[in-house]
Amino acid sequence: MGSGPVLSYVMRQCSLGVVEDLCSRYHGYGGAGGTKTYAFAVYEGERVVAAYAWQPPPPGSAKSVCPEAPQSVLSLSRMVAVPRSLRELNHISKPLRRQMRVEIDRGRWPVLVTYHDEGQGHTGHVYKCSGWTATKRSRVPVFEDESGRRVSRYSNGKTLKRDTQRCGFTHIQRWESWACPLGSVRSHMESSGWQRVPVPGKVWKSGNQVYRYMKVNQLRMF
Repeated sequence: MGSGPVLSYVMRQCSLGVVEDLCSRYHGYGGAGGTKTYAFAVYEGERVVAAYAWQPPPPGSAKSVCPEAPQSVLSLSRMVAVPRSLRELNHISKPLRRQMRVEIDRGRWPVLVTYHDEGQGHTGHVYKCSGWTATKRSRVPVFEDESGRRVSRYSNGKTLKRDTQRCGFTHIQRWESWACPLGSVRSHMESSGWQRVPVPGKVWKSGNQVYRYMKVNQLRMF
């Protein structure tokens, strides 16, 4: 029995701090956010040459992508690499494709979303090479903090209170990757062992019950 394909790179899960460090040096936004569901780094020896962070998108964005089951959506929130001249890795799309196909639980996260910012000079070529589909393109305002660093007004589930200043507009292209057809997301998750259960004592401001997804074997522990 074979051991699978031999990879031309070394990738393993990492802390968000590893992604943050690389972003501070090589990403246009300068940071990696405050939370992660998954984070991966590509190593050449002990040196990190590429890093990726995944987390659920803001609720409104998740609902826009998948109204049927917003909790099924996972966002590639950061992808960063050292300049090509400083690494042997030719295509950062290859580790990304492996994450999408092997490393991420696509039973729990059947819908993946990411974005490229045309104002940063990106074309989405890496996403195209790793199997994403371009969907919605939007014109959005750009904000900077007091130090001139590019920031988002929304982070970790809430609108930031820190001082920000609008400094123009850019176009954002959305990319999606679906592990199942539109309309079958909930059944896909359930057949993978994930069930939608109410969170006791928690409701939204609207009064609606809060739900979360749990693995079947986790439910049996209660």
